[in-house]
Amino acid sequence: MKRINILYGGKQYSISGRDVDEVKEEIRSAVGAGEPSWLEVNVGEGKFKRASILLSPGTDIAVIGIDPDE
Repeated sequence: MKRINILYGGKQYSISGRDVDEVKEEIRSAVGAGEPSWLEVNVGEGKFKRASILLSPGTDIAVIGIDPDE
């Protein structure tokens, strides 16, 4: 994967340098534990800034893998 797009709270974030299945498992584990947990993401265009989004049960989140050819 070139990057992973994360849709959270109606906004788009991204993660690079990680496997999409690994990120999905991290989210599943965090939500399944029932304790809030933070996921490190990037926000912005061009020059990214680091951000943390809170993972908890009932939070809408989508994980979209972007192939290098796209």
